[in-house]
Amino acid sequence: GLSTALANPYDLADWIGIDTEGFGVDAKQGLYNFRPSVRPVPMVVHIQGYPGRHYCPRMATMNKPCYAAIKDLSPNKPSMIFVASRRQTRLTAMDLISHSATEEDTKAFLNCDSDEYIEAIASTLND
Repeated sequence: GLSTALANPYDLADWIGIDTEGFGVDAKQGLYNFRPSVRPVPMVVHIQGYPGRHYCPRMATMNKPCYAAIKDLSPNKPSMIFVASRRQTRLTAMDLISHSATEEDTKAFLNCDSDEYIEAIASTLND
């Protein structure tokens, strides 16, 4: 089974050969798509598309609007950003951190006022 948020579950099911047309008691329908509104933890989904043919430049152009969307839509709650690879995760995280560093309040997303607590957490991190 696939357990992730998808914008196009029927396209994916068709691509991997899952029956989505079956009806009745003998049907072998294999796609179950749960809307975000029925999740135990409520979730709001925002999908933005960006033009561009080449992967790396397109991903780089997405980071600033993504940062702006997080500030606008979820400044005090966790956000999830889906990217295609571990490498892209690191690149996106570094871009988001650099966008945050240019802001007036560089600690806006830490939800912590104590510099001592931040230093204690930072001392446990290694690259």
